[in-house]
Amino acid sequence: MTDLLSSIYVQNDFKPIILNTPGIFLNIKVSDDETLAIVTVDETKGNLYSREQFENISRQIRTFATNNNSLRYRFLYLLISEDDTCIKRLLTDNVSCWRIIPSQKQLMIFETACDEFLTLRNPIENMLATKPLDVSASDNESSSILDKEVNVKLAPVNLGIVAINIIVFIIMSIISTPGSEDISDKFALGWDLFFNKKEYYRIFTSMFVHAGIDHLYNNMIVLLVIGSYFELAVGKINYIIVYFSSGIIAGLTSMLYNMSNNDYVQSVGASGAIFGMTGGMIAVILINYFHAHSLDLMKIIFVAFLSLYGGFTSQGVDNAAHIGGIVSGFLVAFVLYSIHIKRKKYS
Repeated sequence: MTDLLSSIYVQNDFKPIILNTPGIFLNIKVSDDETLAIVTVDETKGNLYSREQFENISRQIRTFATNNNSLRYRFLYLLISEDDTCIKRLLTDNVSCWRIIPSQKQLMIFETACDEFLTLRNPIENMLATKPLDVSASDNESSSILDKEVNVKLAPVNLGIVAINIIVFIIMSIISTPGSEDISDKFALGWDLFFNKKEYYRIFTSMFVHAGIDHLYNNMIVLLVIGSYFELAVGKINYIIVYFSSGIIAGLTSMLYNMSNNDYVQSVGASGAIFGMTGGMIAVILINYFHAHSLDLMKIIFVAFLSLYGGFTSQGVDNAAHIGGIVSGFLVAFVLYSIHIKRKKYS
């Protein structure tokens, strides 16, 4: 569809500008009196952006487009999306915008749209009317939540942490020999080893060690989804801070709890940090009513409740770490995201 739109733009003297941003296209028409710019956002291929990400991209585009000697500048944002929340998710109020719903072959023109772009209306509507309906299952009926709601490519830090956990598990599985001491014991977390023997590295290494393939699989599936949402919401640096701080605090909580009960147990796994991601998402939603990916507060709380309930009703689960992780993740994310919102407001 974007190719057809591009040809319509060119026919109406809108020149294409090459961007290195997936799913976003820019066309500009310059005259002595004004500069008209169309920013086309195609979400049908899974390129979903958060408000913060799109505002940064939009700011760069507007800076580029206004480097002309025109008397005035007009922008139109054309969103191609099946998501009914896409306008609210990406744009602020009173922004000039249109939306194309591919499955319905419908062009929506909002009241805030500038009249200067209305010459494109009939060509686009004719294109939609004559274009064969070609909406694949991958565009509208995703078999996985990752296909439709979370673009993992836009969450590289989270994806990297998932990859590190998998690589560590594979390496440890290869170098472990049958009948020998479990190598994971050298990296697991225990209060006696940490406090008495001063093996402080364990509070970090234990976050990347798992007890088995099922343990790894369950943790990484949850991290891949929740972590991606969280990184898209708060950014890479805040994600790293919340992930590792909640993982460390979860480890300390676990050790103090076991020490109080005089239990000499060892803990491994990323679940403390993952619960930190869950707590962090709850904080983000509470602060900003975050609905960028159709994930609301009750769903997150429900997932957290099921995980905690499953832990309390099962044996061998480090519930102290889970509680420490979700509480610390919530608090740290609440502070960081509150600061982020204030800076954004006054900038």
